[in-house]
Amino acid sequence: MNVERTKDIQIDEDINFEVLISNPNILKGLSKAGYERPSPIQLKAIPPGKLGLDLIAQAKSGTGKTIVFGIIALGMLDLNNPKPQVLILAPTREIAVQTKEVICNIGRYMKGLSCHVFIGGLPISEDLPKLKKCQIVIGSPGRIGILLSNQNMSNKNVKLLVLDEADKLMENNFFSQIKKINDKLPVNKQVLAFSATYDKPLLKALGHFVRNPHHIMLTDDTPCLEGVLQYYQIVESPETDNIIEKFKIYEEKFKKIADILGRVPFYQCIVFINHRGRAVDLANYLTSQGWMAMNISGGLDQQARLETMSKARNFQIRVLVCSDLIARGIDIERVNLVVNLDMPKDVETYLHRVGRTGRYGTHGLAISLIDINEMNFIESLRENHQVKIEPLSDKISFKHHQRPLLTETDIKAYDKLLDERETIKTQMPEIPSVIFSINDNDEKKESSLNDKTTKIDNRKKKQKNKQNTTNNYPEDNYISSDYYNNNQYWNNDQWYNSWYNNWYNYYNYNQYQYNYNNNNNDWSNSNLHIKDFIPPDLLF
Repeated sequence: MNVERTKDIQIDEDINFEVLISNPNILKGLSKAGYERPSPIQLKAIPPGKLGLDLIAQAKSGTGKTIVFGIIALGMLDLNNPKPQVLILAPTREIAVQTKEVICNIGRYMKGLSCHVFIGGLPISEDLPKLKKCQIVIGSPGRIGILLSNQNMSNKNVKLLVLDEADKLMENNFFSQIKKINDKLPVNKQVLAFSATYDKPLLKALGHFVRNPHHIMLTDDTPCLEGVLQYYQIVESPETDNIIEKFKIYEEKFKKIADILGRVPFYQCIVFINHRGRAVDLANYLTSQGWMAMNISGGLDQQARLETMSKARNFQIRVLVCSDLIARGIDIERVNLVVNLDMPKDVETYLHRVGRTGRYGTHGLAISLIDINEMNFIESLRENHQVKIEPLSDKISFKHHQRPLLTETDIKAYDKLLDERETIKTQMPEIPSVIFSINDNDEKKESSLNDKTTKIDNRKKKQKNKQNTTNNYPEDNYISSDYYNNNQYWNNDQWYNSWYNNWYNYYNYNQYQYNYNNNNNDWSNSNLHIKDFIPPDLLF
């Protein structure tokens, strides 16, 4: 089935990949993967790349840069040599895993092809057997640096180095690692650098790695993908220093997101949020509302991150709540809606976030929830970066980004998720569990909360018990606004003890001896305060 594509990947020439590539197995793999005609960056970059020239290539996110260096890498391999011949570096583990999937997909008909990914968070012992036969090595700088330093990875036959998301790899925390890796590789190798954005400092940094590079800069009036419509919605923010009042903005944003998901047609959605603890809470809340959701961030262990991404790619969830861990480079083809619950710190990150939809010339929506003080950010997008972004209203037609699912497998998965949506509907508490969020270091709780998306029956049973309870105290997981508004509730020993026990179990601060005195409502350690139990990233 043909899908209408935007001009981001359209070319004027009436040509296909056969003009650029002679290897029949690569052509067959491209066709099987659904690629028939090259995008502008593929048309411009593949020919000089095949000639062995160093490249510095720039194009919008989602226009096919991975296919470029994938084709170049596959085309130069000696399939009779099992040693590493191509090294591809990516700034995040998720991008590395995705790159491996893309290259193996288009190289599926190349007999003898061996391509593996090497990333941190997994045992090095698992890497060693894979290195015995691995022609294309893909990984994060940290793990690749270790493998080279320990001489676990052969480097003598490497003839191509690829720097994916080069702007990120040239930042201070990566640059020294990349330089050490480069110094261990043969001098006469080809280097390809790809990024959606370039500036003078980046080009200067890349000068340490490339020789007489061929520059390919596909610029446009706007850095945004043509197929992405962008909107914002103002959420009222209380002008107060009261922490409880400030939490209410997140209650309102949670409700707004649920409302958006209920009225905007979408297959899959990515929600970006600036705090890991709130990501956990939002994923659990959306799941309780029938939107199967999971969260992913750097706080999860690597296996949990891989499992979450696998479920997203296999259409087992509808919503992925995340930090900026997957703001760049990640391509989940069914994502046609992106929501910013929090605005990012800079415009570049915003552009990467909204670029998670509208991939490879498709259409999508991006909606940002902002407070009135963030209108300056919106105006900067408009005036300085030529971004077209409008207020969200009920009059907007959402037909723009709708497209049919292309496979029977996707249709069945979507129908299953719709059925689950009808069976899971519970009521949101007055203030969400954001107040009991974990801090950034509490990986165990974050991982375990992800598992709740598969325990719907338990949640429904818990909700039923909550509705049938006869006491007047809120559940341990929530603090109701009614109790905040009641000046006497802190004096109630039963609720106070319940609250304390809940926190003690979650955080298990063994370094303190918390001896609560039921007679005078005080702690034996006078240096402790109630705020010590609220995660630092939630204190305003």
